[in-house]
Amino acid sequence: MKPFNIFIVLSLLIVTVGFVFFKDGFSKLQKSVSPANSSNSEILMDRLNYRDYSPNNLESALKNGRPVLFFAATIWCQTCQALEEEIKERANSLPPDVTILKVDYDNDKIMNNKYRVTSQHTLIVLDRNGNEVKRWIGGNLDALIQNLE
Repeated sequence: MKPFNIFIVLSLLIVTVGFVFFKDGFSKLQKSVSPANSSNSEILMDRLNYRDYSPNNLESALKNGRPVLFFAATIWCQTCQALEEEIKERANSLPPDVTILKVDYDNDKIMNNKYRVTSQHTLIVLDRNGNEVKRWIGGNLDALIQNLE
């Protein structure tokens, strides 16, 4: 065999073996990291009625007669991140009739002005008619549940 042909055969063999080896490792990694977890999170968040704020999501929640909790959060706020993780982990602790709408504190100036939100991790409960019932800043899931009762 010519040296060039040997090089091509060896290269194809190495690529094939590498693909088989890494494909298995990559699929295991995928299962343990984000895609599966994010789809589980999406299912969980859908069951919880935990969504990003939009006028349509607010209108839909109010139309369905659900009380609404605004959660003014930022992606860099550690308190916001901790509360969001706790919401996901302890989803069964939350009342099933509440819709949680996560408002982007840094970018949604209209909502901040409308509800006079001056800091991230502000939580506001609206009744079924869209009127503010309670407001507090920060806290964990137990404080959130207590304020919803």
